[in-house]
Amino acid sequence: MHEFSPVWYLIYTRSKQEKKVAGLLSKNNINCFLPLKRERRKWKDRMKVLDEPMFPSYVFVQLSSVAQYTNSLQLEGVCHYVKFDNQIAKISDQEIENIRLLSSLEADLEVSYERLKKGMRYMIQQGPLSGLSCELIDYKGQHKLLVRVNILQRSIITDVPLECVAELMAENIMA
Repeated sequence: MHEFSPVWYLIYTRSKQEKKVAGLLSKNNINCFLPLKRERRKWKDRMKVLDEPMFPSYVFVQLSSVAQYTNSLQLEGVCHYVKFDNQIAKISDQEIENIRLLSSLEADLEVSYERLKKGMRYMIQQGPLSGLSCELIDYKGQHKLLVRVNILQRSIITDVPLECVAELMAENIMA
């Protein structure tokens, strides 16, 4: 662990500590990203909309030095970095950008642990999802957009915005 290139890594946190860890990372000038999704929760007397972590117990972090790595491990709530073969796992900028685009939508998002069949791959060129690299799949009888998060072996699924449907179908016909 001699040199860090400014790429994204993944921290595993204690349960329900994601927001706290993200706050501490930011306070220590370490670039981090905690994707949130809106969830409706029902209590006996009321309904409430909460922002919950899209990936419980995980925070994405961009390190630029060994000092940041060391400092981040000492923060309260941090367990460890996700590693494969004793190397810290790196996450591509495209994957982070895909998650950012989807988490910025006001649409309902579903995070799935299922191994879903591959769909037609697209790069959306226009609209609110411009730059999104995704797949169009049939999921529970409907067309859905799917973005795979390979490091976590999860998929983010959302409805296809109407303005994207025509573009995706036209692209499919031309291909």
